[in-house]
Amino acid sequence: MGTGMIARDEMAARAALAQMLGRDAERAQLELLRGGTHRRSWLVTATDASRLVLRLPVARSNALLDIATEARAMEAAARAGVAPAVVAVDAGRGLLLTEYRESAAWEPHDARRPANVARLAALLRALHTVPVDLPVFAAERIAQRYLDAAPLPAREPNARRWADEITALAHRYDTQYAPTAFCHNDLVAANVLDDGGGLALVDFEYSVRGSPLLDLANFAAMNGLGADEQRALLAAYNRDAPGAAELTELRALVRMARLFAWFWARVGAADADEPSAYAGYLADLGADLQRE
Repeated sequence: MGTGMIARDEMAARAALAQMLGRDAERAQLELLRGGTHRRSWLVTATDASRLVLRLPVARSNALLDIATEARAMEAAARAGVAPAVVAVDAGRGLLLTEYRESAAWEPHDARRPANVARLAALLRALHTVPVDLPVFAAERIAQRYLDAAPLPAREPNARRWADEITALAHRYDTQYAPTAFCHNDLVAANVLDDGGGLALVDFEYSVRGSPLLDLANFAAMNGLGADEQRALLAAYNRDAPGAAELTELRALVRMARLFAWFWARVGAADADEPSAYAGYLADLGADLQRE
């Protein structure tokens, strides 16, 4: 990324910050936070040394929630102690300002450590009991939206088979699972903050009401958990050894989650100003899907 592009992004971030903080924004220090497929999150250090995170909107976003609904979800999670607090939200401009946690975001290898699998399971148990008004995870509708948004490539021999598979798995989910829990639904390692003691979640733009198993499958799929690690995750969440039927259900939803992620990334690449940001992600997911 060139220095000119960073400078332009910082100007946009400072202008957005001024909308939320007024003149104090002029003297605040801004630092781009890495991670994700977009340059949209900035660490803000105010003149009183307080620190916040400013998140900018993304053009042609694939998010399931509008910013006001996402902020409401994050506020509910923050009250339960599983997310940073929301400081301000500008729904009209798509801006979100949150508390900054002195924490490290996980890497995928962190997510696969046995002790962290157990910690994440405990965090999800807490999140899943939080009352919040969110849309139900409508798997078939979302899958069709992704399929409609980006035509299947003729050069991808697996695309048609995967399209049929995601449609079938989404229908199975919608007919078999009740929306009983507040699900984060985007549990990539980078969305888990770890201060060495407790964990917190960020980026609630894909949050839904869904089955608890949806989040477990999403976490397993997004972080490359194998069969033994999936069994450990389910055992930690249930606080009991899982049965064969429940493990089979989890594996089916892991497959569905990987397919959702692959089609989501195709839509993102088709819409993005920098499609290359999705290339590695698509390649890794495609390889995982072919190995299964």
